[in-house]
Amino acid sequence: MTDFSKPVELPGRDATLVIGHGTREPQGVEQFHRVVEQLREALAPRRVEPAFLELCSPSIPEAIAALAGAGVTRVTAAPLLLFAAGHAQHDIPAMLAAAKGAHPQIEFRQANCLECHPAIVELSALRFREAIATGEPRQDSEASDTLLLLVGRGSREPLANAEMYRFARLRFEKTPIGWVEICFTALTEPSLERGLEIAAAMPFGRVVVQPHLLFDGELLRRIQDQVKSAGRADPKRKWVVTHPLGPHQLLTVAVIELASAAAAR
Repeated sequence: MTDFSKPVELPGRDATLVIGHGTREPQGVEQFHRVVEQLREALAPRRVEPAFLELCSPSIPEAIAALAGAGVTRVTAAPLLLFAAGHAQHDIPAMLAAAKGAHPQIEFRQANCLECHPAIVELSALRFREAIATGEPRQDSEASDTLLLLVGRGSREPLANAEMYRFARLRFEKTPIGWVEICFTALTEPSLERGLEIAAAMPFGRVVVQPHLLFDGELLRRIQDQVKSAGRADPKRKWVVTHPLGPHQLLTVAVIELASAAAAR
């Protein structure tokens, strides 16, 4: 079994560029930077720098230009993204290719997205356990009376959506529950509204809605509001919403291991 208590060291590379999506929500930005600080602590003295795809600064070109100005010659780009959709498959490679043209002295590598890394599966299970621990005490036998509704962002990339289903299967095997269902907030079906309808029609006394998101933000609040509405319409059932994955050592471990694999290629 993997020991998640000890970060895995990367081979000697000059810099790790941690790439976030970007958000207008200050709390989400603050949580992203907390992850960057955790990575800096784990990888010291290696340089770790943040960058964003949109909405926040620095942008990827800005961050790479700063690294080039500091004399960095090798960069491992680590996307802090859950699944390999358009940003990871198209946008980031295009930006790294453009950066290579502008800074030919730098060697670039791109790590895989977080996807179904064991540490992310474990972190998701941890947030589930935290959420049900804050409610009324329940007997172990009532685990079979619990439905887990995993909520993904959704993507136009079929393989990214398929990875969400694979993740759900791994989560189902990780925590004692009666069943797991999947829905999405956008771009694909079933929608969150449909997922909540399905949950309300199933014979479970407790529904744990778990937003499969990295950080807090407007999307999380929308999910919480819709679950509250479902609870008002179905008060005999217990509805619980978990926190997002958020900053945690398990997330740090996943990023380091994925960046290590990319740097070694």
